[in-house]
Amino acid sequence: MRRAGRARAPRLRRRGLLPVAAGGVHRSQGRQDMTASTGIRGGFARSVATTAACNVATAVASGVAGILIARALGPSLRGEYAAIMAWFAVVLVVGQLGQTAATTYFVARVPDRARDYLATSRNLMVASGSVTLLAGIACAPLLAPEDDTVVLAYRLMFATCLASFAGAGYVFALHAARLPRWNLVRIMQPLAFLAVVGVLHLSDELDLLTVAAALSATVVAQSILAYVLCRGLGLTGGRSESALAAPMCRYGLSQLAGSVPAAITARLDQIVLSFLAASAALGNYAVAVSLTAIAVPLVAAFGNVAFPRLASRVGAASRLDAMQRQTLLASAAVGVVVTVPLVVLAPTLIPALFGPGYAEAIRLLWLLAPGGVLLACAQVGADLLRGHGRPLDVAQAQWIAAIVMIVLLVALVPTWGAMGAAVASSAAAATALLLMLRSLARNSSAAEPELATTELTRRTR
Repeated sequence: MRRAGRARAPRLRRRGLLPVAAGGVHRSQGRQDMTASTGIRGGFARSVATTAACNVATAVASGVAGILIARALGPSLRGEYAAIMAWFAVVLVVGQLGQTAATTYFVARVPDRARDYLATSRNLMVASGSVTLLAGIACAPLLAPEDDTVVLAYRLMFATCLASFAGAGYVFALHAARLPRWNLVRIMQPLAFLAVVGVLHLSDELDLLTVAAALSATVVAQSILAYVLCRGLGLTGGRSESALAAPMCRYGLSQLAGSVPAAITARLDQIVLSFLAASAALGNYAVAVSLTAIAVPLVAAFGNVAFPRLASRVGAASRLDAMQRQTLLASAAVGVVVTVPLVVLAPTLIPALFGPGYAEAIRLLWLLAPGGVLLACAQVGADLLRGHGRPLDVAQAQWIAAIVMIVLLVALVPTWGAMGAAVASSAAAATALLLMLRSLARNSSAAEPELATTELTRRTR
């Protein structure tokens, strides 16, 4: 019996379900290396602070670029741009097949096979991105049947999706392997985008097509940088294996099951308004949404740091549970502290930043502000559940929230327009957060099942 178990072990190691002792490196050593690389012993607060700083810088760059774009395009074209970006977000979520979160989880969970997991996720996403590009080119005329310029902007957006898919595996391998380098890659794209948009604005060349081209070019540059950094860490050159694809697809599809409704709750309101409301109304709504998202970068940092730490399972269960509680409380407090001054200053801030054409965004901001805090906290709750290997719990919460949003959009938008969409958005965010908190309360770090361990058990029976 023991000989049979020993004979089976090499096969399991090749499949990535047991640690590889190549070069004399055992799993314990690989775990220590991953612990050092993710900064687990370097202090949770310090990691959150640096990640939050990166998130804020990213948001500021995106916000300033958004202001320049809004001023150059005006409310109507800004509405078209908002619709394009809404579809862009949805296509990214669906086309990536949940492999961004799966890459982070398995690179942190099984560091000895990080290169092979990365290669597997990359191939999956490139195949999906190729299909997305072809489908997007064919469907673009249906999204803007009366405007060739907008059709071309949509096609540029779909091409950008392929570039993003090709680099996403490298970006999220860095999330697990080197958090500072992950932050560097994330901040590079919005800073570069802002620089390009600024140059276009100063040269009076900023229009819908040049904005789409700037987005595409900076996403390509981000993917190249992520590859170079991963190569420097020895994360490239792995083999894509079907045995690794199976658990990654299971995790990824569970993640996708939650990401699709999350994208619905984040973008469906704007998509519905793009069909049922005037472009100017959608432009005002998009501005209000962008402002209520200001708290997200600070709040999201807690989940960004906690996810790979929980996945790596380094530390006592009681300590991980305490970290989880503190993460939830701190994220809620930060969200409230950031949002309340924004609500108070809105009547002065919005006209000064965006111009008099966006006065309607003030009332929309007041309605969207509670949902902005709740949505940010829900994102943290989702990261905690993913770190526990429970993406299906996230999916359940997000689907219920999406149903709530759809029902309220149908009931409120025909009568209240953009204000009805704001109410629906806040209600959906509250629903998602409450359900995730219930799931987290029900499951502790000591008792939750792990996808990698479950896969190992299943294959060794």
